[in-house]
Amino acid sequence: MDHELNSVWGQSGLLPGSPDHAQEKAWIAASQRGDTMAFNRLVLKWERTIYNVAMRMLQDRDDAAEASQEVFLLAYRNIRRFRQDARFSTWLYRIAINHCISRARRRPPGTHVTIDDSSAGAPPPAQLRVNETQEGELLREESRNRVLSALAFLPPEQRAVVELKFFQELTFEDIAAALQLPLSTVKSRLYAGLELLKVRLGGRA
Repeated sequence: MDHELNSVWGQSGLLPGSPDHAQEKAWIAASQRGDTMAFNRLVLKWERTIYNVAMRMLQDRDDAAEASQEVFLLAYRNIRRFRQDARFSTWLYRIAINHCISRARRRPPGTHVTIDDSSAGAPPPAQLRVNETQEGELLREESRNRVLSALAFLPPEQRAVVELKFFQELTFEDIAAALQLPLSTVKSRLYAGLELLKVRLGGRA
């Protein structure tokens, strides 16, 4: 995988009926029949997004690269369980987030890694936005490097919600579906995570 690829935005879900959506469904169906070439096309389509999710969740190049490969291996092994009436992106995010949280939990206590501004393909915080809370203003005003470094101090569960909300631009409902959590839990984790980010970034009340 190309670790220097830029982040992909707006891939939280393809519009039903669009050519890309139809093509993706065809690749999924072929993959479920054992067509490895079709699955490789899904990997090529989503590898940038999944790598960047892993990079922000784990904040280590090697861990993110290894985790990305493992995520797609898990997806390949379980592709037959995917229901075509569901969003493939939601299913793939669920695998990626759960896998990254598990890896983060296995790290020795006290382990802390940070990434510099060039380590991840994240867009500038000027693009971070959320309509449901004014706390997004804090992130828009901060440098990318500070925001990425501050993410390392969030518990993995909160980091996952921040990742899906700000970087993948999912709705609260989509995040709840991806993480298989109640909507209220998703919102509480987001707001708690934003409060911690405010502390790390020296945010203003």
